[in-house]
Amino acid sequence: AFLGPDNAYNMAQQYDSINYVNSLDVKIEQWLNGNLFNVFTLSPDTFYNKQPGDFFSPMQVIYSFDDTQGPLYDNCEYRLVINNNQTGNLVTASTNLVEDFNITAPIGPTISFIKVNQNTRVEVKWSGAPSARLYQLAMYFYYFETDINNVTTGHSTPAWIIGEVETTANTANATQSIKFDPDGFYRFVAQHVPQDDNVVKRESVSVEFKVFACEGQLNEYMEINGPSSGLAQERPIYTNINNGLGVFSARTVAVKSNLVLTNQTLDSLSYGGFTCPLKFEDRNGVVMGCQ
Repeated sequence: AFLGPDNAYNMAQQYDSINYVNSLDVKIEQWLNGNLFNVFTLSPDTFYNKQPGDFFSPMQVIYSFDDTQGPLYDNCEYRLVINNNQTGNLVTASTNLVEDFNITAPIGPTISFIKVNQNTRVEVKWSGAPSARLYQLAMYFYYFETDINNVTTGHSTPAWIIGEVETTANTANATQSIKFDPDGFYRFVAQHVPQDDNVVKRESVSVEFKVFACEGQLNEYMEINGPSSGLAQERPIYTNINNGLGVFSARTVAVKSNLVLTNQTLDSLSYGGFTCPLKFEDRNGVVMGCQ
């Protein structure tokens, strides 16, 4: 909340009315077995990527620290401590980190999106992280594009959010997986790679899977603030911040990169019904198109 001489909408457009300019002392304390192990001092950074809206843009202030102040350990507790030097207001919160985990399948180095029969599914598996309560699987597709001037550039699709897995304390350590229809790959590529008359050919490079895992407090925040299909639209305000509002939590990501499409998949990408207008090369480097 903020006060000013004008109405709230006009004040929200003022940079110094919504940011604590030079008035915050921000630290994160690292605690191990009840003992203070390290203290990280955060510095304000100004970013210029905030989208237009009710609040001032494109500048926004983000507090951060780098790894020169010491490593992070997933067996520690992390306590946020914010002191407002002008008002004396003290804000605190705490979280644990999400442990590192690995994607165990597909093993690689290739990936197939060939639908042998109606029951064919592509499966992505990963080891469990004890502190994770929600996993989200995303896929990225990388490719080269050559235009009529023989200029080749690299491109990537946005993230394809394939699915989610929610866990409990009893299931957190178990191996997790998501299976999906291989035809979904071609539909996604057709949706996010534009048809362009100036493009002569495209070449598949690789597929990358990312599994994002978040800690329980972030999962709870997302559940409360997610879309509601009920008639009652009022939501409780979720916060784990003492003397403030917001969420202080953690997430991590496991990555499986450089998965190359199999020859059959390259052929399907080149002349399959979903993607044939996109001019991808087949296994022999030939652009089949829609014959």
